[in-house]
Formats: sequence, C-alpha cells, structure tokens
Amino acid sequence: MRDSNIMDTHVLSRAFVSNKLLRLVETLADQGQVLLESAAIEIPPRAISTVLMIGEIPDVTAADIATSLDQPHQVATQRIAALIKLGLITKRPHPTDSRSKVLILTARGREQYQSMMVILEKIRAMMDALFDEIGCDLAGKAVEAVAALKARPLIERARELGEGDAK
Repeated sequence: MRDSNIMDTHVLSRAFVSNKLLRLVETLADQGQVLLESAAIEIPPRAISTVLMIGEIPDVTAADIATSLDQPHQVATQRIAALIKLGLITKRPHPTDSRSKVLILTARGREQYQSMMVILEKIRAMMDALFDEIGCDLAGKAVEAVAALKARPLIERARELGEGDAK
C-alpha cells in the first residue's frame, strides 16, 4: 500500500475521508501484525478484541461478542472459527442456556492472552505518543465522528447544504 494517493492532494480531498481512514486501518493492521509476530503472538490482529473479551468476560458467547463489538454475527463467528482452528479457544455448553455455547481460552490461548495483554499495554503507550505527535486524540475523535454522523447522517447534512437528496 502506498503512503499517499491522489486523493490526499485533490481539491476534493476532504470528501475522501473514508479512503484515508481505510489506509490508516490497513497500515495499523499491517504494522500490528509485524508487532504481534515479533512478540510471538499468533492471534490475528483483527481478532485481538475477540480474544480480549473471551479472556475478560465469563460465559461470553459469539452473540455477546458481535453485539459488544458492533460487528455482524457472521464476522464474529468467522473470527471465532479461526481462533478455534489455531487452538486458542474452545467452546463449551452455556451454564444456563442450553442453546448457547460459551467461549473459553485453551491453555495455549491463555498464554497467548497474557502475551497479548503485555503488548496491548505497549501499543496503548505507542498510540498515546502518536496522538501527542500528531496533536490529536485520533481514537477519541473517531468515536466523536461516529456519534456525530449517527446523530446527523450525511443525507441530513446534504439537505442542510441545500443539496436536496444529494443527486
């Protein structure tokens, strides 16, 4: 992936914020993968939050993870399947709901979880330093932007500009 593209300097550059954010996500995922591998962590970068929840929440289910992470259920189950295949988690019957399965870390999964927690603390510190470097709490601003867009979607903003249905 390139460091920049034409949309970074185009007169309409700000209309392409999703392109810029996608490149940021991909850059973080790629560099995160290298960082995790350097720490002998086998958990895929996009499954870190799933493992965090399994490690922290007793009797957590795939549905709980999907809801909590605001992901489609299919995405959560795909990540869970990958973690099972890696031998990091397993399923067992839910203690109070016979229709559900809870997710638990295997012995190897617990080792990986502990290593992951160490590296996550380092990543948090790295992100704090990055945010200081760029002069913006990017994580906080991302949350604010999502909330603002949910409160007033783009279509409403277009109407406020007198663009009607943005045709």
